[in-house]
Amino acid sequence: MSESVEVMVGGIKLNVNTDDDPAKVRAAASMVQDQFIALKQSGAVIDSSKIMALIALNLADELLNQNTTNPELMQKMISTLDQAVAQAEGLANVSLR
Repeated sequence: MSESVEVMVGGIKLNVNTDDDPAKVRAAASMVQDQFIALKQSGAVIDSSKIMALIALNLADELLNQNTTNPELMQKMISTLDQAVAQAEGLANVSLR
């Protein structure tokens, strides 16, 4: 059964529908938020959408470096990353007031 989990990432409130443990979704959001803060505090002026793209690339790189031999698991991870990137791109196109 799908459950909606509210998380905050990069100053944006997201409602994520998941069949997974809500604690895992919150932990994932916390990891992304930590990376977001670190990149934001690096001193460089970077657009938030670019920060999210960098985070997605870093996470994808970490996954690929794990040399997963289970193709189903790898495809699921890639699909999840694709969804995250699509959400970030959608958020980048939203007018903030």
